This record gives sequence, structure tokens and C-alpha cells, in this order.
Amino acid sequence: KQWYQRRVRDSTRTQINDALLYTYYSCYSLLTLALFLLVPFAYFYFEEGDEEDEMPAAERCCSAFKYSFCFFFLAAALLLVGAFVQFGDLPNNNGTIIDDLDSLGDQIKAKGAESALSFTISVLTVLGLFVHVCYAAYGLSAFPLNLIKTRGNAQHELATLRTDQITRAEKERQLAAKYADGRPVIPADRRLLSKLARDKERYEELERLVETERVSCWSKIRICCRPFSIIIGIFLAILSLTFMASVTVTLVDKYVYSNITLGYVLTTVHYTYNPLNFIVSYAQLVFPLDYILVLLLVFYIACCTVDGIRRIGIWFLWIKMFEVVPKRTMPQGLLLLSALFSYAMIALNQLMLVAMPTYAMYGSQHYISTNGTKACDSHAPAGECQLTQLASIITRFTLHANYYGALVTYLISTFVMAYVVGSIFAIVRRKRSLLEKVAGDRAADDDPLLNL
Repeated sequence: KQWYQRRVRDSTRTQINDALLYTYYSCYSLLTLALFLLVPFAYFYFEEGDEEDEMPAAERCCSAFKYSFCFFFLAAALLLVGAFVQFGDLPNNNGTIIDDLDSLGDQIKAKGAESALSFTISVLTVLGLFVHVCYAAYGLSAFPLNLIKTRGNAQHELATLRTDQITRAEKERQLAAKYADGRPVIPADRRLLSKLARDKERYEELERLVETERVSCWSKIRICCRPFSIIIGIFLAILSLTFMASVTVTLVDKYVYSNITLGYVLTTVHYTYNPLNFIVSYAQLVFPLDYILVLLLVFYIACCTVDGIRRIGIWFLWIKMFEVVPKRTMPQGLLLLSALFSYAMIALNQLMLVAMPTYAMYGSQHYISTNGTKACDSHAPAGECQLTQLASIITRFTLHANYYGALVTYLISTFVMAYVVGSIFAIVRRKRSLLEKVAGDRAADDDPLLNL
């Protein structure tokens, strides 16, 4: 009877694991299709559009397909490399950690198709970690601090604007008095008069927009909700610190108990005082609290990533390609934003494995040993514990490409350092005043690159 129950249990667990594996691979395949085919096609389709000389839709589709095929061939090349290229075996060593890695590798052996997709996912993960370093790290610090900081008094800003108006009018009056006798205006003063006329229009427009913003219903609601904004901002700042502290603890564990030859792979968590791992592990006692907490954390990091992209803009090396402004961003900018966000979400799985390693690798699994019940790790007897499908997919390629594991570890370390630098910058930098916000929005309206 016990043998039959164990066999039924193992069969059910295998079915569930297979279903989860196919779900993960389906989602990754759809993301790969979108990033390598749909997004490039849409980007080049809108790139071919020109208001002065509009191309027919058929020609724009053909031109977009022509450029998109480059990305399609790139995706095909990645899949072929992953399927047929052997990346090596584990190093020859009789150490305990090597035995643990061998045991880990036995659980996640892959076939050709799985190897191909694992390699492609690994490449996308590296790109996504660059997005986290450039955008999410700053968003995790700036987003909560922006909720805590206060904006300047609108009445004072209006008074400052009106003072500037008086100063401008006085300069204009002095120039008019200077040439009251009818003598010709010198070029320098003519340019100054033209500038003062433009400033007059700009000041009047800004004054009207600031006054409209100040008396708007949304502004009054924001003032009423100010105490809640501060409380939420403090809570989110603590959440960011907890997440980064958990990532840092695991990184130290990797640097101390693993090395670059092993790709910094950990089979056992040595530092157990990981705050996020501790919270989520104990949340398993109340189902489904752990799932809710992880979902909220993922949602928060996603919001911070988008906020970081919005604040920094979309850059290619030192060239700023697009500003991300609500209701004013070009279609190409929105497509690149969606692509960056997709890369970041793929890499978020790797970050979760680092932030809460025990939970991400084994969940709530336990096994019975001679010393009682223990949490699952690589030392568990064969068949007692199984890696989660997420950990299997992420670790599969790392075990046979130590340089990839090292690169990922160094990128996550850079992510932590970028968070520290971004936090200092976000603390020192004051919040934009209402006048600066309105002036920035007006400048975005006047910029032809941002107008739809």
C-alpha cells in the first residue's frame, strides 16, 4: 500500500511539474517571438511612416518585414547554437560542492529543444539585467522617495513667475525709451526685444497652466492624500531596502562559498539571515500568503522599472532616443519601452532566485532524515526533493557555462551598486516644482519628436 501511494504521489508530482514546465516554456517562447519579430516589425513599420510623404501600407509592411528578418535570423541562430553547441562539463574536482552540482545537474538534464530555449533565455536574461542596472536600480530608489518628498508651494511659484514678468516688462520699457527718438535699433537690441517678446508669451502661457494645475481637482485630491503618500513611500523604501539587502546577502554567499570556475552556483544557502527569504518562507504557513507577497513584490519591481525608464528616458549609448512622457511618446518609443520592460521581466526570474534562493529553488518542500524533518537542499536523498521549474530553467545553462554564471553574478552586483548610487542621487535631488513640471510638459508639447 505504501509503495502504491508513493508511486501515485510521484506520478501526480511529475504531471504537475511537466504542466508547469510547458507553461514556462510557452510564455518564454511567446516573449521571444514578440521581442525578435513582432516588436521589430511594428517599430520599422512606424519608422517608415512620414507625414510629408506617406508610404502605402503595403510598402511599409514589406519594408518592415525586410528589416525584421534580421532579428528573426538572430533568434534562429541563438536557438541553433543552444541546441548543437556543447558548452562543457563541470570541472573535475572531488570536493563536496562538485558532488552537489553533479546531483543538481542530474535533476535538470535537458534535451536539444530545451537546451536551445535555455540558451536563448540566458541571452535575454543578460540583456534584461542590463535594463535592471540602467533603469530598475534607479527606479527602486527614486519611486518611493518621490512619494515622500514634498513639492514647493504653488502660490510662491506663481509669485516668482509674476516677478519675472515684471522684470521682463521693465527691460522692455527701458529699450522702448532708449529708441523713443526714432533712431534705428541696433541688431543686439533687436534680438533682445525679440527674445523678450517670446518670453512674454511663454510667461503668460506658463502662468495660465500653473494656475490651472493649482486649482485642478486632482491637485486638491493629492494635497488631501499627502499623509498617505508619505506612509506608502516609507513602506516602499523599506521594501526596496529589504529586497536589495536580500540580494546582497546571497551575493556575499556566492563570493565566499563558490567561485568563478563553478559559475558562482550555490547548492546550499549558508547565510540564513536573508530577510526576504525568511519572510516568504514563513508566509507559506498561511496559504496563499507567500504567493500574494511574491506577486506584490514582482508588481512593485515592474512599476519601479517603468518609473526608471520614464525618468531617465530611452538611450542608446550616449544618444537619447526618446523621452517617455504620458500621452506624448512616439509609437517607436512605446515599442522600445515594451521591449525593455519584457527584457527586465525575463531577468526578474534570475533576481528572484538570488533574492530568495531557498524559496525559489525548493519552495516549501521538506524531507524526513534521521535527525528529524529538514528543509530541502542538495543534500536531500534522491527522490525526496525536486527543484522548482523556475530554478531548473535558470540553472540548466549555468551549470555548463561558468562564464555565464559569472557574468550574471557581476551584473547583479553592479545592479546593487547602481541602486546605492541612485539612492544618493534621489536623496540629494529635490522634487520638481509645479512650475518646472508645467514647463517640462510644455517643452514636450513643442518638441516635434515627442508629439504624436
